[in-house]
Amino acid sequence: MAKKKTSADHIVLFGAGVAAAVLLGYLGISYKYFNETPVGCMDGYVTAVRFALQSSDGLPLSMIELQAQAGREEQGLMQNARIVNVESAPMPRVLEVRLDRADSTDPESDVGMHFPWRPDGSHRARSGCMRYSVYLPDDFDAPLPSMLPGMFGGPTPDRSELTSEDGFALRTRWTKDGDVQIIAQSKAVSDMGRLIISRPGAVRLERGRWVTLEQELVLNAPGVNDGKVNVWLNGIKVIERTGLKLREDESVGIDGVAATVGMIGKPGEIPTSDKARVRITPIDFGWR
Repeated sequence: MAKKKTSADHIVLFGAGVAAAVLLGYLGISYKYFNETPVGCMDGYVTAVRFALQSSDGLPLSMIELQAQAGREEQGLMQNARIVNVESAPMPRVLEVRLDRADSTDPESDVGMHFPWRPDGSHRARSGCMRYSVYLPDDFDAPLPSMLPGMFGGPTPDRSELTSEDGFALRTRWTKDGDVQIIAQSKAVSDMGRLIISRPGAVRLERGRWVTLEQELVLNAPGVNDGKVNVWLNGIKVIERTGLKLREDESVGIDGVAATVGMIGKPGEIPTSDKARVRITPIDFGWR
């Protein structure tokens, strides 16, 4: 049976040092690890970009190029992440990120990595789709819950909280047991500004295998509780939450990805662990 071809055929590959965007057939460069490419929300997004780890000639980016692509607001990327080649991964080059601090002697050093990714043209989108795959080694051991990339709108959020009431964030968090939770943060959510969206046991990161997550956010119309969040795990929809309100007016939209990977907590209180490392594929992000 022929593989299903996604509408992300028009995906754009972005990389530091690349003189021009390169249009690529999506299936031609993507998830070779699977017999069938998992298809969730990305199937419905014609405009999509990839936070690339290699240039147009197929060579891996240098860490300086990677830092330049992440932007001036990046934290911990140079200290806690590196590009590695993995034959059994969905893509040939992935990021390996340590979730704690590279410098265990400095309690104020950056934990994991964090940077906002604002692709050109995505400003104030009504809906967005984000996709990446994650690998936890067999001996993975993180003593605290941790974050994975999520979407945001408005001012750049920090590692775990909003920095302003004029925006929102849709965080991806997983517990010590591997259960994935989606955390919606916005002054429009509730009095506490936080809503946990989860299905315990249904969305789990398993050790020793690649797991693909796709998340879709559709923002509410101003003043209406008609927003929704969908999550796919390896192409199977595992979460569908409707009736959400993350914004009060149309001036706030989806601006990009908060690329946060790391343990949750104050830097000085996060223990170091040589077994708290994950691998993550380049992030795909579509919007409309």
